[in-house]
Amino acid sequence: MKRLLCASILIILLVTGCAKKPLFKESYYFQALGEPQQIVFTIDTAYIDDLFGEVPEMVPLLTKVRRISAEVYPMQLFDSEEGNLQLDRLSSLNFRGALEGDIPAFALNTALLWNKGWQKVEGENNRRYYHNQQYGIDVYAPKNGLLLFATDSFEDHYQKSYLKRQLHITDAVALRMKEAAFGIFMASPQAMIDIGLALPKSVLLQADSVALVVEKKEEEFRLGGIITMKTERLANSLSILLKSSYISDKRRNKEPLGNLENLFIRVGDVVIVNDMILDEEQFRSITALFSSFTSRLTQEVW
Repeated sequence: MKRLLCASILIILLVTGCAKKPLFKESYYFQALGEPQQIVFTIDTAYIDDLFGEVPEMVPLLTKVRRISAEVYPMQLFDSEEGNLQLDRLSSLNFRGALEGDIPAFALNTALLWNKGWQKVEGENNRRYYHNQQYGIDVYAPKNGLLLFATDSFEDHYQKSYLKRQLHITDAVALRMKEAAFGIFMASPQAMIDIGLALPKSVLLQADSVALVVEKKEEEFRLGGIITMKTERLANSLSILLKSSYISDKRRNKEPLGNLENLFIRVGDVVIVNDMILDEEQFRSITALFSSFTSRLTQEVW
């Protein structure tokens, strides 16, 4: 049944397609994600294999999807003392977000309506969505180009991310995330996780928000970041710590320092990271949770 659904969706998408135009005139979809204690990420699917490893039997739907965005929670996935990711708790992870791309809403919703693996659910104001009991997920395409998904509270997700959008990510940060291969946003200390920069948990807890982008340049993955601290003094301390840690790491590995002039910049209470080359350990640290999520979403659900 799962393979039949994938095949039918692929045929619908290939035949019908939809116009490529902005979904929301003044913002990106994922800007309405990311309430406190949630982590937001957005992925350009052109880089999904490079970022997370090739997914066996990649789902047909993703051939027409240009972006996957989601918020993940609850934070019980992380050790309360050290903030370390507990991948063995992944089955308790909730997520909700959207696929964006050449998605014809009417055709896709009709395909779900007639597929036995999905049950129609009547929401508020006679609005329907579709539930898959086996995988515990709800989906609905409210307009061409957008397919919403949620593992719980779909109606709440529909209201907050689509119908009555309130933005949690600034335009400047969102633009950096959108133009990168992979972007992460954390809006509260409770959501802070190891971001591959060897920062103590105590330092991360002094941040108001952290936005990271992973970009591929000259066949290397590089890290950019916008870290907003609670005060200018803390931002200054963070920039010093980042630079010292970076230099120590390079010297320990007997690697050239490269150009440090614009690598870490402080502007008021904000620290900006520019084009920091990631080693394998840093890259895996940043992508660990999201690699597991992507595998779950693509292999188990679609």
